[in-house]
Amino acid sequence: MSDRPPVPFLLPAELDLAAADSLCRALNAALAEGGITAEGAQVERVSTPCLQVLAAAATTARMRRQPFRLTNPSDVLRSAIADLGLHQVLSFED
Repeated sequence: MSDRPPVPFLLPAELDLAAADSLCRALNAALAEGGITAEGAQVERVSTPCLQVLAAAATTARMRRQPFRLTNPSDVLRSAIADLGLHQVLSFED
């Protein structure tokens, strides 16, 4: 478990298929620094591949005993998480 505070991570407005690779690289880099606090208020569009990347990052953080928090998810992000049944993997805080 890392003693460093979680890295703040602002999720972009567009989490579409084109964003999945860069999202994966950015989350991996943030995980190398410690845990992540992902701010989701700006998300206007989200794709399944980006949710898979977020779920994988959350799972990796838990396996490493690092924090992963999703804060202030937009209604779009909340709905997508619920639609795909990922609420246990991607739990969030308001």
